[in-house]
Amino acid sequence: MPQGTKRGRAEEEDDVDVTELQTFLKKEESSLRAGSKAVLNKELIARIEATKALEQRIGEQASFAAALEAGVVKELHAELSACFRIGVRLESWLNTYTPPLSAGGNVGVSAEVQDGIYANVHHLTQCCGDGLHRMLAFEKEHAVVRSKCTDDAVWERYKAVLEENQMHDLNKSAMTMRSDLLMIGRSICQNLDHLRTDAKEESVNTMY
Repeated sequence: MPQGTKRGRAEEEDDVDVTELQTFLKKEESSLRAGSKAVLNKELIARIEATKALEQRIGEQASFAAALEAGVVKELHAELSACFRIGVRLESWLNTYTPPLSAGGNVGVSAEVQDGIYANVHHLTQCCGDGLHRMLAFEKEHAVVRSKCTDDAVWERYKAVLEENQMHDLNKSAMTMRSDLLMIGRSICQNLDHLRTDAKEESVNTMY
């Protein structure tokens, strides 16, 4: 089997210079961290208040048709989209902190807490995305079945069950959103000192 030349092996062993990439990433990460202040102190609070009010409005609706007419369904769709975007921004911010999983000791605990905070944020983005997909799926099912069902009595029974499930899903999406937002806020407030970028930093965990 042919062997590489001495010059070729030497070139392969040379370290790749990524100084420019490191400088660029450092700048982008600093920008994300600076922007996170507004997300946490303003946008997150605004979304919690909005979802609380929306949850109350949904609970006041007698039926899905009433919710649709009152514009609550449209509001929920907009709120799911807004919370999804906030979740993605928070995920990007948290990803600027590198969990020192192999360091052990107190730093290892910090890594586990960082993962827990990220999991809370990711649950928000995942549930918001799923909620948007469910809304579309319900609308599609309504249109498909209505166009294929020729028996009006059967359609009316099916429509009643479908709209009942749609109403349940509206409540589920709003309640889950608000719960996730509160969980994110609480976990970040209580564990902010665990968000670390350097395993060599000297800090002591006060929780453990």
